[in-house]
Amino acid sequence: MTNERMNPQVNGAHGVSGRRRGPVAAAVRNVGIVLDTAARVLFLGRDGVKL
Repeated sequence: MTNERMNPQVNGAHGVSGRRRGPVAAAVRNVGIVLDTAARVLFLGRDGVKL
């Protein structure tokens, strides 16, 4: 057993510790998510989007 403290943010989407996106990068990412979702609805119908 080690004495190192475990970082609770290592799991899931928080793999990069201590890094936050800038406002422009966050906006571009959110627009990409919206466009991806819209494309899935158009091509796959409502069954292609899991809520």
